[in-house]
Amino acid sequence: MFVPRTQELKALLREAGISTRLDDGGSSVGKRYARTDEMGIPYAFTIDHQSIEDGTVTMREIISMKQVRLPISEGAETIAQLT
Repeated sequence: MFVPRTQELKALLREAGISTRLDDGGSSVGKRYARTDEMGIPYAFTIDHQSIEDGTVTMREIISMKQVRLPISEGAETIAQLT
């Protein structure tokens, strides 16, 4: 169910020259965030049921832990502007 949206975001990020890593393990979102924090990954996207419905994702920034909801199509551009 989430695979098409995940592939869409990953393709957009790669086209923009942004390195990606997918964590699709069976653990909770909080544990996944903890793993990305430990690895020092500055931004994380979460694809959830709302992503399927409206084409948006949640983007989280590691330092402030702030989260924003944005269209999948804006994910790569947003990361490019922040880095």
